[in-house]
Amino acid sequence: MKFFNQLGVSYFANRHLKHFITDLKSLKKDGFNSILHTFSEEDMLYSSGNVRDMVKASRDYGFTTWINPWAVGRVFGGEALSNFLLENPLAWQLLSDGRRYPTACLNNPSFRGYMEKWSDAATNMGVDAVLWDEPRLAIRHKGKKTAWGCRCPYCRESYEMKNLRAMPMIKMDQTVIKFRDDTVKSFVSDMSIYVKRISNNKTKNSVVLITSAGDLDRCSGMDSMASIKQVDSLGVGPYWYWMNNNPDVYKLSYSAAAGVKEIAYRSGKTPHFWLQGFGYKKGTEGNARLAIKAAVDAGVRSLWVWGYRGGEMMSTSASDRPGIVWETIVKTLKSVTNSKPQQPK
Repeated sequence: MKFFNQLGVSYFANRHLKHFITDLKSLKKDGFNSILHTFSEEDMLYSSGNVRDMVKASRDYGFTTWINPWAVGRVFGGEALSNFLLENPLAWQLLSDGRRYPTACLNNPSFRGYMEKWSDAATNMGVDAVLWDEPRLAIRHKGKKTAWGCRCPYCRESYEMKNLRAMPMIKMDQTVIKFRDDTVKSFVSDMSIYVKRISNNKTKNSVVLITSAGDLDRCSGMDSMASIKQVDSLGVGPYWYWMNNNPDVYKLSYSAAAGVKEIAYRSGKTPHFWLQGFGYKKGTEGNARLAIKAAVDAGVRSLWVWGYRGGEMMSTSASDRPGIVWETIVKTLKSVTNSKPQQPK
């Protein structure tokens, strides 16, 4: 038997069912059994039927289907524009330096309502799970100065009710850090409860957080997400694409995989690992093998690739040689049979 009991990949940038089915057959042949369909605001406006047909085709071919709010409100991960922000400028986050920032506030009732509509559309497609993909509040670093969100009236009122004092105007003290964590946790919790309710508990919830040096950029920690009863699985995506230095890919990936596994098991959740499948420079394709080995050694049995075919469908994040990246990933995954987790040296 193969080590991974779940092999998934994210799929986006194509809404032609005929071409998708060709890719779907190829994925099944390569050993994949799960697929995540991105569902952006543009999709919701213009392509809901297309995505629904793709979800159905995925299920017909035996795939587990996930869906995520791709860059919705610019709150979640993804490369897509937000119509919600254009139509709701007062729902933008207010930073500590007084600027409005084009990311929806998680406490804003208009955005909460919009996310319920998104959840209605997503769950009606019959997906197996919703992935809350890197939810966060804004934070901007410029030199030694940091501007953080959100200080809008809704956030200030919530902060003041919890802390019985006015929210700091500039300094991010421990109460602000905790408030940001609590805000993300409350948002994910409420959305997860909503998904469970409207799907009659048929749709699961999963969360993946940004992997960074600290929790400030991430806003919320994995322990906070693990404490949400309605969250069924926890994921981590230790992408080295955005790092300025040359990180030890195996060490970075093993640490992330082992960490999410420990927290997930402790809280009764299922852990999953996201492999960077985009942005490989020529000659670095072997890093995919290192990251996969790290996930195996850490004992995480659910592995997902972001995204299909080395990211070739999006030039800004495409690998230099996407075909070689994909071939390397597929060959490595096929070779992982009867593997036993090993502690790194």
